[in-house]
Amino acid sequence: MNIADSFIHAAKCYPDRKALVSGNRIFTYAEMNRIINGIAGYLTRLGISRGARVGLYMANSPEWILFYYGSARIGAIPVCVPGAYKKIEVKEVVNNSRSSILITSENLSAQVPAPAEIPFIENIITVESDESLQSILRSDGTDTPPVEPDTTGEDPGSILYTGGTTGIPKGAVLTHRNLLYSAQNVAYHERMVPEDVGVCFMPLNHVFAQCHIMNTYFTSCATLVLFPAFDMDRVMAAVAKHKVTRFYAVPTIFIRILNAPETRKQLKSLRYAFSGGTSMPSEIVRQWIDAFGIPIHEAYGMTEAASCVTFNHLFRHKIGSIGTPAGIVEVKVVDAEDKEVKQGDQGEIVVRGPNIMKEYFNQPEETATALRNGWFHSGDVGLFDSEGYLYIVDRIKDIIITGGENVYPKEVEDLLHQHKAVNECGVVGLPHPEFGEAVTAYVTLKPNMSADENELIAFCKERIANYKVPKAIHFVADLPKSPQGKILRRALRK
Repeated sequence: MNIADSFIHAAKCYPDRKALVSGNRIFTYAEMNRIINGIAGYLTRLGISRGARVGLYMANSPEWILFYYGSARIGAIPVCVPGAYKKIEVKEVVNNSRSSILITSENLSAQVPAPAEIPFIENIITVESDESLQSILRSDGTDTPPVEPDTTGEDPGSILYTGGTTGIPKGAVLTHRNLLYSAQNVAYHERMVPEDVGVCFMPLNHVFAQCHIMNTYFTSCATLVLFPAFDMDRVMAAVAKHKVTRFYAVPTIFIRILNAPETRKQLKSLRYAFSGGTSMPSEIVRQWIDAFGIPIHEAYGMTEAASCVTFNHLFRHKIGSIGTPAGIVEVKVVDAEDKEVKQGDQGEIVVRGPNIMKEYFNQPEETATALRNGWFHSGDVGLFDSEGYLYIVDRIKDIIITGGENVYPKEVEDLLHQHKAVNECGVVGLPHPEFGEAVTAYVTLKPNMSADENELIAFCKERIANYKVPKAIHFVADLPKSPQGKILRRALRK
C-alpha cells in the first residue's frame, strides 16, 4: 500500500489523460508515472531509502508533486516545509524532522540555512541546477525501470507540520493508509470522476491542498490545474480555458470573487465549490448561491486527520454546519472527563478512524496527549444538532486562522520580544471581513524606548512568513494578566 500507487493504476487505465497542468507544462498520467519512477531511482542513487525523510522546500510546482510521490514510492517520507517559511523557520522544521536531504528551488535558495545549522542534511538539491535531475523531469520520452513500492499501510507516507498554542512545531506523521483512505473518502463524498478538472493554488504543504485536493484528484484520475499562488486574473482565465468543474479555496478567495462581478462569466463551467481552512460565514454561502446557483460545500478536518472528518452533503446541505461524520470516521463531543455529552450540549470534538495520524514525529508526550483514550482530541468546541449535523462553536486553543493558515500566537510574541524596544506583547486574532481573523499584536514598550507600528511590522516581515506578520499593532500602557502573571488573550480579544 503506497500513496504513489495511484499513478501506477492511472498509467494503465488513463495513460494519455491530462494529470497535471502548470502554466504551459502539461503532464499525462503515463508521463507522471515515468518521471516518478525516475525520481525514485534518482533518490535511491543518492542513498535515500525506506524511512528516510526528504525535505520539500518549494512553492507549488510540478517538481514539488513529483518529488512527493517519487519519495513515497521508495518508502521515503516527504517532509513538507512551507514555501512561505524564512530561514529560521526552515531550520526548525528540517532539524526537528531529521531530514537527510533537502529539495529546493533557486528562488528559495537564499532562505536555506547554512550546512552547519542543519547537520542532519547530507544533500541540498536545487532542482534547476541539477542536469541529471532535469533530464528525468523532462522525461525525454524514455522509459525508466519501474519501482515497486515496498511499504505497508502503516508506514509513514508524509509529515506535515502543524503546531500548538505553544508555537512549537509538531510533525504529524500520516501513514499511507491515512492518505489513501482520506483521498478515497473525499472522492466518494464529492462524487469526483476522471472527467473532473480542478484548480489548486493553496500551498501543497498544507493538508487542504495536499490531502483534500492533490491526493484526491490523482486517486480519481482527474485533472489538476496548479498555480504557485492565487492570482485572480490567471486563475479566472484558467477556469474558463480548461473548463474547470471544481473550485477549492478559503473564504477570503470566495469573498474576493463575489466582490468582482466581472468574474462570473468565467466561472460558468463550475458545478462544485468547496471552502476549507477556516469556517465560512453563512452569509457568504447565501451570496454565492444567489450569484452562481451552487452552494459552497464545507467539511471539518485538520492536519492530524489527513483532511476530512465531516462533510456537509451534496444531497442535503445545511448552511452554517460542517456536516456529518464522513465515511467510517467516528466523531464525538465530550466533556472535560472525556465523557460524551448530550445532543445539543457543547464540548470538545474528538475523532477516530483510518484517517487519524500515527503520531507526532519524535514527540511521544504530545502524541499521548492528543491521542488519549484512543481518540484524537481536536481542541475545538462543537455540538451536534438533532439531525446529527456538527457545528463549530469555538476553539479551546489560541490558534489564529487567517486566510486559511494557522498562526500560533507565541511564535509571533517570541519574535516581537526580540525587538530591542518591546517590553511585553500579546498576540490574538481579531475578526476580519476578508481573512476571517487578522493577526493583531498588543505591545508595551521598554522605558525610554520607542518604536512605531511600521517598524515592528517590517521587523516581523524580515523573519517570518507574511501570513504570520501582524496586520495591526496597538501600543498600550499595560496588558491584562491573570494573578499568576499570564497574559489573558481572551481579554485582549474583547
